[in-house]
Amino acid sequence: MFRRRWSGLPADPIYPSDLTELGFVRHHTYHSARANQKSHRYFVNEQDEIRLIDDPDYYFKYFITKNERWNERQRFAFNSACRDLILARLQSLGLQQILLPLGTPSPSHPHVPILASTNLLNRPDHNPSQDEPTSRRRPSRVVVIFPEGTSELGVITHRVVSNAGGVTKGSMIGLVQALQQQPSSPSDPTPPGVIIANPGELWWWPEGQRGLTPFGRHGVPMASAVHYGRFHDKDKNEIPGNEGVPEHVRYVLSEAVPELLLLRKDDEKDGDKVRTKIDVIAVGMTADCVEKYLGSDEGWEKLGGRLNSLAVVGGFQDVDELKCEGFKRFLEERARAYILHHAPLDTPVAGPKGNPKLFTFTSFGCPVFSAGDALVTEMALVEAQPAILKWIQQVALEGDAYKNPDVVVVEDDEEEEEVEDVDGASVNVHPELSEQQSASS
Repeated sequence: MFRRRWSGLPADPIYPSDLTELGFVRHHTYHSARANQKSHRYFVNEQDEIRLIDDPDYYFKYFITKNERWNERQRFAFNSACRDLILARLQSLGLQQILLPLGTPSPSHPHVPILASTNLLNRPDHNPSQDEPTSRRRPSRVVVIFPEGTSELGVITHRVVSNAGGVTKGSMIGLVQALQQQPSSPSDPTPPGVIIANPGELWWWPEGQRGLTPFGRHGVPMASAVHYGRFHDKDKNEIPGNEGVPEHVRYVLSEAVPELLLLRKDDEKDGDKVRTKIDVIAVGMTADCVEKYLGSDEGWEKLGGRLNSLAVVGGFQDVDELKCEGFKRFLEERARAYILHHAPLDTPVAGPKGNPKLFTFTSFGCPVFSAGDALVTEMALVEAQPAILKWIQQVALEGDAYKNPDVVVVEDDEEEEEVEDVDGASVNVHPELSEQQSASS
């Protein structure tokens, strides 16, 4: 009788999380030997794009073997290397990591890191004079960014980071650089502070002592290359107060932001003249969670008086589901939504009451604009970034007097096309849908 020992199972490949050494695996098996016939090492070229060292005309190569586990483990190491590269650049731009929950005793305890400007961390408790260094001045405006809950901290989309466009464009680096060129207000020429939430890395990996994305958790090392995977254990894999995207959004807005901005202390002052204003940029499902919290009685009471603007990118929160009338009024007057649409970037496609003539959701309770060339939600922030930054700057400069102007919605001039279905019957098809069907075929 034959039996197979655990030691006889193929070892899980281990790739170093280093772009220049990524092609070399530490467990040499048949598949890893085949993978090393042509090493897949990378560098960042002058255009800020990640290319193969041995063949600079090519970007990241996922299919290095026919074994999916080897490909998945290489992708895990590649994403980790990109994350380290991006975080190092963001740190050079003046952002530091803050561990949540606040007061986490050490990095070995379950936590999720967020990023915050250094002038939010090392600031005096009083309003400094204009003679003090800029890095010590308390910002009069802060931009809080909530990315999608699928990527690592600092990453917008790997579609751009590891492909055409490059590291800066596909990450928060370009966004932070652009914000640092803006004044906080007409009376404050210093750039706004920045807080970047981290709804993607909420699955705690005890061995690696860091959080992982919903996809990254399946790329962690296994006992062998043929083990089924890692199941979710509440006691081991959940982060207190940040168990999921809704909980993380609530913690950032109710605990981290007030603590970093000293809002509680400000609210205790009588006649406080400098009130830090908050701009919020939120993407995808995370944007829905942001709206639900700010639209609650608790959220509006905490931050309603501080909100300056809100940009919803690729969200789907129906305004009719929100109960807080104050937040609904804010949406109509000082918020914008950007959706996937075939119209050019920043084209108005719906007013605050929506546009029933469109085939997509538009009941945001605020003016709705096209996100440009984006075809998927994770690309929307990349494509719509110039329009979003221009708008929040306009709101900041106009101050309390700003209100959304009435938008003139651009309607499609074409009429529905009449085509025949498979049975020969005539049906009407909107030109936008027919174009998408032709592109997909």
